[in-house]
This record gives sequence, C-alpha cells and structure tokens, in this order.
Amino acid sequence: MNKEKFLKIITYMGIAYNKEFTKEQIEVWYSFLKDYSEEELNNAVKVLVNTEKYLPTIAHIKEQIAKSKLRNMPSAEDEWEEVIKAIHRFGSYREEQALESLNPYTAKVLSYIGYYRVCTSNQEEQTWNKKEFMAEYNVLKDKQIVELQIENKKENLLNG
Repeated sequence: MNKEKFLKIITYMGIAYNKEFTKEQIEVWYSFLKDYSEEELNNAVKVLVNTEKYLPTIAHIKEQIAKSKLRNMPSAEDEWEEVIKAIHRFGSYREEQALESLNPYTAKVLSYIGYYRVCTSNQEEQTWNKKEFMAEYNVLKDKQIVELQIENKKENLLNG
C-alpha cells in the first residue's frame, strides 16, 4: 500500500480516537503495516473502531487482519463432523486416504490425537476424542493467526 492511502486510514483512526500521530509514529506504523492491502487495513481499522474503546496497537490491527483471513476457516465442531464422515468412509485401515480427504488443519489435528484411536473408540471415549480434537483445532487456529500476523511483515525498522 502506498503511503498516501496509509495516511488516509491512519488519519481516520486518529480522528476516531482523538489521537494525533507524530511523524515518527506514522513511520513506525507504516513500516509494520505497509505490506497489507488498503482494503485489509481499512476493514481492520473499521472493525476495531467499532469494537475497541482505546486506540488499537499495531499488533491489534495485524491480529484483526489475520482473523479476517481465517474467517472462512471451518469451526472445530464442523470439522469434527468431517472427521466422523471420513472414518465411516475410509475405515481404520485407510488412514492416508482419510487424512487426504480432510482439510490440512483437520488432518494435522487428527494425526496428532491418533486416527486409529479415534476409529476404534467406543462412544464414551469418542466424547473425549471430540473434546480433545476441538481444543487442539482451536489452538492450531490461534497459532495460524499469530503466524499470519508475523509472516506478512517483510521488513520493519528493526531489520530493514
């Protein structure tokens, strides 16, 4: 994003929070946010202005952008249903095919908790498997948000 578009968005945020940015602050914020598109930054700022009482930090803005990128990621509950369908379709001996049929996050979590274990569990154990799956899936989703916050930054004042 060019600096002119960035200044327009940061000025909007400054007005919304009754905050005037110094030239140095603008430079720092721009160095961390310039790699995002105008639309991504604008949407994140609009959400934060509507939901946060206090001026968001750079990290808050990057987190909001990352969350919006993952907005279409299925819920843990929905993905557990996909796990059950895959188990019924492929059984306990075709793990590789079952994992390939799932989204990568789901396959990773299922591999972690044990495909065979989930396949051979009784109903009571399956309740615990589901709980563990959902917890691990949500942890992985949170980690993905952090990775998205970090990876989009190509350079900043500290390394650029």
